[in-house]
Amino acid sequence: MVHTLFLVGAILLGVCVGSFLNVVIFRVPAGTFFKGGQRSRCPKCGEPIAWFDNIPIVSWLLLLRGKGRCCGNPISARYPLVEALTAVLVGGLFLWTYPSEESLSIPGLVLLFGFGVWFLAVMIACTFIDIDHRILPDVLTKPTMVVGLLGAVLVPLHPVDPADWFGSLLRGLLGLGTGLLLTDTIRRVASYLFRREAMGFGDVKFMGAIGVFVGWDGAVLTFFLGSIFGAIYGVVHQSITKQAQIFFGPFLAVGAVLTFFFRPEIVNFITVTWPAWQVQLQLSPTILIGIVVLCLACLFLLIRRARRK
Repeated sequence: MVHTLFLVGAILLGVCVGSFLNVVIFRVPAGTFFKGGQRSRCPKCGEPIAWFDNIPIVSWLLLLRGKGRCCGNPISARYPLVEALTAVLVGGLFLWTYPSEESLSIPGLVLLFGFGVWFLAVMIACTFIDIDHRILPDVLTKPTMVVGLLGAVLVPLHPVDPADWFGSLLRGLLGLGTGLLLTDTIRRVASYLFRREAMGFGDVKFMGAIGVFVGWDGAVLTFFLGSIFGAIYGVVHQSITKQAQIFFGPFLAVGAVLTFFFRPEIVNFITVTWPAWQVQLQLSPTILIGIVVLCLACLFLLIRRARRK
């Protein structure tokens, strides 16, 4: 019963965090987030929004029904979507944290949960900002690097044997370096081959922030998953819309969240289940590498075409 109550509390917290993230997504690119003292306003007509019309999810669904009370213009469904997505992820974080870290004290569990909420919130905010503006703001990625290193010391975020803060901090630093170096190397190589910028430096810093939280091996896995998702989306998007412009940050974020929650299962699939299938189906052991290379090639070709326009 107590576990259920805490889960409900985590979900409600996620809804509130999601509501705050809608503000971050809108105001950070506009440069108004740190000005303070500003009430929420209708995105269509600019009129201030009453408190009862600003209740996460409920107001949009039941009170406003997707339209502004002041002007009647439609309000994007993204607002309740971000709130619901954050609620689901934070609820999942609670289920992931509570049973898996029984060796930690209550304060340790709270800290681990808090750092996890920060990580998920940044992934969500950067995803939608990149979709809208094709940027990954330094004001989100750089502090996340610091917060991740702080978490590595305090929790620790990276369990090591024997457990000590220095080993966890070292793993966080290795994750930071791997995320930065891996992404920047691929960016430089692709830019050299295509004779133009193939990937923004914001992606590099974003991967560095991710690496702090998931470690060096998690950074590699995140980039691997992000490349696959990005390539699939890019090919489908271009075939439907005939446009090559894509964003990479959201796919890195999806890969990071999957790595954060399911790294052991994904690694087991890649290193155990997949090779077993290869043996059974008599496939070449290089097929996985071929898939990765193909996805990266598709991704960078799409980025190259998009940069031309």
